[in-house]
Amino acid sequence: MTDSTQSLHDLRNADNASRSLGIALHEANSGRVEVGLIVTDAMLNFGGTCHGGVLFHLADTAMSYVSNQDNQPAVATAATIDYVSPAYTGDDVRATIVTVPTNAGGRNAVHDGVISVGDRVVALFRGKTLLIKGAKQ
Repeated sequence: MTDSTQSLHDLRNADNASRSLGIALHEANSGRVEVGLIVTDAMLNFGGTCHGGVLFHLADTAMSYVSNQDNQPAVATAATIDYVSPAYTGDDVRATIVTVPTNAGGRNAVHDGVISVGDRVVALFRGKTLLIKGAKQ
């Protein structure tokens, strides 16, 4: 296990909210993270589909992991989501987030993502983070 992978597992273990939803870390490469969850009845909205807040939480978790994967503490500053299609009970929903190449060495980063069930796109996500200057891990 690389130091980067270990730091993500440590981050996940400290993330009570994401663990309570059953969010699992599936893949972590430099600048790319995939997380997922299985939709349960407890995650459904009144219309019988996965609540948008759960999908947002999934993508936000992936962004958190990708932006903190090299032991450089970062926080979210903004995020948007566009819902494309619903997710249902039993669906294996995945959020794959990649860091967009921007100004090298800067403190701001942009992350784009796709939330999907298999080949079906459920939502599109874009978030921004800020490296915390002088933060200690």
